Amino acid sequence: MSMDVKQRICGIVGGLAYVSTTEYYNQMNQLVGKSSPGHGSRIHIVSLDIFEYVDLLNKSQWTAVAEFILEGVHQLVKSGVDFVLICSNTGHIAVPRIVEYYPNLVLLHISDAVAFAIKEKKLKKIGFLGTKFSMTSDSCVVKRLVDHQLEIVFPPADEMDRLHQIILDELSNNIFTKESVEFYVKSIQRLSDEQQVEGVVLGCTGKQLHFNFQQGLLIYFL
Repeated sequence: MSMDVKQRICGIVGGLAYVSTTEYYNQMNQLVGKSSPGHGSRIHIVSLDIFEYVDLLNKSQWTAVAEFILEGVHQLVKSGVDFVLICSNTGHIAVPRIVEYYPNLVLLHISDAVAFAIKEKKLKKIGFLGTKFSMTSDSCVVKRLVDHQLEIVFPPADEMDRLHQIILDELSNNIFTKESVEFYVKSIQRLSDEQQVEGVVLGCTGKQLHFNFQQGLLIYFL
């Protein structure tokens, strides 16, 4: 079967972490396969080194983080992609720099997609779990969600360090331990019980965690 419309080429800034990159790749190909059997997505991927990325984050070198990700975008643009997305919530810190350098580049923002899904369910008050860099009202991802008139709630401060550690040390390396899953479940349950959130954004690589949730919250994966 031939496709009636020529596919545009998607550029992915990946490797931050590789788990999320492969998830994006798999789901995009599955969607194309459903709509056009026998076909696959046209995707160019630049996989960056997560060690260097995390090192810059831990040193709070935000400008260097943005330039690091922008270098990946340069490679994608040179390869002829039609649009770009970043497979990392925290990595969206680079968006202003990318837009500054490439004002005409189509950049798919993760928060816009999540906000659309949340609004489809007519939800307003949302819990947010992610790295310590993204679990703040000043983070680029959260700000964008707030721009969509969503109320964002975070876990207590004493839980944030543990959530951050789980994401960077475990989930980003495709490690899922019973203890960490239980910690996530309890953290989400507290947001439900104490803050009355209507849904939760897992701002991390955590697809497999989804299958361990028994409560009735709507979970949105970034």
